[in-house]
Amino acid sequence: MNNRTIKEEAANLRRLLSGIKNKAQFAKDYGIPGGASMLSQHQSGHRPISLEAAKAYAKGLGIGIGEIAPRFAKLVLDVSELAQPAPHPKTYEIDISTYGAVPMYHAPDAVLVPILANCASMGPGAELLDSDVIVGDLALSPHWINQYIRPQNPRELRFIHAYGDSMAPTFSDGDVLLVDTGPAARDPYSREGVYVLQADGKNYVKRVTPTFDGKLQVTSDNPSSKTVQVLNGDHQVDVVGRVVWAWNGKRL
Repeated sequence: MNNRTIKEEAANLRRLLSGIKNKAQFAKDYGIPGGASMLSQHQSGHRPISLEAAKAYAKGLGIGIGEIAPRFAKLVLDVSELAQPAPHPKTYEIDISTYGAVPMYHAPDAVLVPILANCASMGPGAELLDSDVIVGDLALSPHWINQYIRPQNPRELRFIHAYGDSMAPTFSDGDVLLVDTGPAARDPYSREGVYVLQADGKNYVKRVTPTFDGKLQVTSDNPSSKTVQVLNGDHQVDVVGRVVWAWNGKRL
């Protein structure tokens, strides 16, 4: 399954919605998160399509979620494999191009990790929504979380989309990042790592390294990106959390 860029997904959405005369009413009828305004931003490519929005578009158009954004169909399939197996496993014929065909089994003790509407940029920054909202959730096995993530509180984990190439090859454009937003994970002075930062009304994904003189150095992993920022207390930067897993199978 090929990943699409935001612009490609926007062009595809414009094609799918070309026959809808009253898009504002369509957004209202099918519960597009953010309404007609967000629909317009999805079509223009100014805002990536969220999982919840993709589900709403698919429902309204009577098509599979894979036709809106193939990455979500694959994401749902990948995450479903992390759930603990059912006591009496069944054999499924899975067609990931159709959302309804993906098995949605959740283990009784599964941790539902919210997916945030806001995204983060691995580059010039992604504009923040006025207030972040949860647009969906993904179920993770407690055993998997304890084995690979080990957060202080699993309930403080969040999923966020990241776009850009300044963190390549660590992350790729469009990766879904698992972020620990707990208090200990928001302290880059305690350990070097990749963090989601908020500054000047934008979200960033950058590597933050403590320096010997008590400052923080902010860098990108892509060798072609020359940006290096030293935080010495003069900058208003909020740490959202530390990236602990990327949905390309890379543990941080």
